[in-house]
Amino acid sequence: MACLDTSVLIDLLRPRSHQLHRAATYVLVSHLHDGEDHSTTRLCEAELLVGVHRSRDSVAELARVQRALSGFAMLEFDAAAAGHFGAIKGHLMNIGRPTGDIDVMIASVAIANGHLLLTRNRRHFADIPGLQLVSY
Repeated sequence: MACLDTSVLIDLLRPRSHQLHRAATYVLVSHLHDGEDHSTTRLCEAELLVGVHRSRDSVAELARVQRALSGFAMLEFDAAAAGHFGAIKGHLMNIGRPTGDIDVMIASVAIANGHLLLTRNRRHFADIPGLQLVSY
């Protein structure tokens, strides 16, 4: 199963004619398997909500985001993900490659659930051990 990072969700929310929307759609479809759902994380939802609250029409933007998220299974940051977070964050600090906490948390959720992560921001996740990563 594939877990979508915030960057992919943002691209899917772009107009269909936009190049990044087409790229996100292509990578999403290419990782669909019979009967398999795609997922995202509650952390990605939180990042999208920042955009909602910055929007000129937050009511309409919230409805748009909620519609987009309704098509995905929602993964939570749980005890297993917390364990992965500690190990990953420690590793990244030890090798001198700190990464933002939310990105590490998203990766931790994907790993804990056995999902590969789809992202446009490969460099945010490149040094995370055990993460199956697909980017465009």
